[in-house]
Amino acid sequence: MDESNLLNTKTIINLKFKYNPTLFICDQLLRVVVLVLYIQYGFSAWIFVGLQILLFIALNYIKDNYDSSLIKKYYTFIAPKYSNVKPEIKIEENIPSKLTGYQALFGFIFSFWFLYDAFKNHAWYIYILIIILSLIGMVFCILPLVFSARYYTKKGAELATFIEEKLIKEGEEEKIVKYDVSPQYSNFFTKGIINEPDFIEFDSIDLNDTKIAKLESELKNLNYKADAWMLESVFLGGLAFSGFLTVASANILEKETETFRTFILHIFEYFTLCQKTQISEWYSNITGHFFRNDLYILIMLLCLSSSVFFLLILTLRLRLNSLTLNLDHILRILVIFNAKEEEIFNNQLDLENNPYQVARFEKIQKKIEIALTDAEKLLIKIRPVAIMMNIYRTIAIILFYIVLIISGFYFKPIIAVAIFSLAVFTFLFRKIETYINITEIRNRVKRH
Repeated sequence: MDESNLLNTKTIINLKFKYNPTLFICDQLLRVVVLVLYIQYGFSAWIFVGLQILLFIALNYIKDNYDSSLIKKYYTFIAPKYSNVKPEIKIEENIPSKLTGYQALFGFIFSFWFLYDAFKNHAWYIYILIIILSLIGMVFCILPLVFSARYYTKKGAELATFIEEKLIKEGEEEKIVKYDVSPQYSNFFTKGIINEPDFIEFDSIDLNDTKIAKLESELKNLNYKADAWMLESVFLGGLAFSGFLTVASANILEKETETFRTFILHIFEYFTLCQKTQISEWYSNITGHFFRNDLYILIMLLCLSSSVFFLLILTLRLRLNSLTLNLDHILRILVIFNAKEEEIFNNQLDLENNPYQVARFEKIQKKIEIALTDAEKLLIKIRPVAIMMNIYRTIAIILFYIVLIISGFYFKPIIAVAIFSLAVFTFLFRKIETYINITEIRNRVKRH
C-alpha cells in the first residue's frame, strides 16, 4: 500500500467478556409480572405498551452507563510505554446463541398473550393477524437481551483484539482497510486481561495416559450419576408409592368403578367447555369443574406412574453395574501395563542394548492398544443404559413434580401456578448458567 495515499489511521480495541445474565433475568421477571397484572386487572393496553417502552429506555440507559464506565476503567490499564497510542476501546457483545433462541420464543409467547387479550374479536382471520404481529413483537423482544448485556469483569476480558483501521485513497474513492495487529500489542494492558497458558503438546508416550484418564473420568461420572439416581429412586419412588396407597385406601376403596366413571365425566365436561370459550377460561374453569375427588384420582395415578419409572431405574442399575465392573477391570489392567511401559521407556539404555526388552516393550504397547479399544467399545454399550436411566429419572421427577403442582389445587389454583413458575424459573436459570460456563470448562479440559 502506498503510504502517500494514507489519509488516516485509527487503532480499535475490541474487548470480549464472559456474559452475565443477572440483569436480563431481572428484566424478564419484571416483564412477566407486568403481563400478568395486565391480564388480571385489565388496565389499558396503551399503559402496558408504555411500561414496556419505559423498560427499554431504562435498560438502554443502564447499558450505556455500564459500557462507558467499563471503557474508562480500561483506559487506566494502558501501559505507560503505549501512552502515545490513542485507541478506541469497544465492548464486543458476547451473548450466547441459545439464550437468543430462548428469548425469541419467549418474545413470541409474550406478544401472543398480550395481543390475544387486546383483541376482543377472536375470529379465524384475527388469529392470523395476532400471529403475524406476535412475530414482529418477537423481534422487538430481542432488544432487552442486547440492552441488558452485562459481563463478568472481575477476572478481566477473555479476549482483546487490536484492529488497525486505515483510510486510504484509491483514485477518486476512499477505502477503509482493517488489519489485525494484536501480536504487536501483547503487553498493551497492565491488567484486566485473562492470560491463558499456551497449549503444551504431549509426547507420543503420554497419549495413553490421557486416554486412560478420560476413560476413568467418564466411568466415575457414570457411577456417581447412577448412585444419585438410585438414591432418588429409593426415596422418591417409595414416597410416591406410599402416596398412591394412602390416596387409594382413603378415597376409592370398594368404589373404584363409580369413582373413575365420575372422574372421566368431569374431565370430558371440562375440556368440552374450555374448547368453546377463550383460552383464559381454561384457568378459571378448573375450580368449577375439578373437585377434590378428581384431584385425588389424578394424584393417585401420577404417584403410581412415578413409582413405576423409579422402579425401572433400579432395574437398569443392575445392568449398568455389571457393565461398569467389566470396564473397571479393563482400566485396572491398563493402569498396570501403562506403568510397566513407562518404566521400560525411562530406561532408554537398557532398551537399546537388550532385544528382549525391545520385544517386551512392543508387546506392552500392543496390549495397551487392544485394552483401550476394548474399553472404548464397552463404554459405547454403557452409554445407552445410562441415557435410558436418565430418561426414566427425568420422567419420574416430572411426574412427581406434577403431583406437587396438582396438590396446590387442593388449596388454591394460584398456589399450583406458583409451584409451576418456580420449577420453570429454576430449570431455565440452571440451563442458562450451565450453557454460559460449559464452553470455558470444555476448553480447560481439552488443554489436558
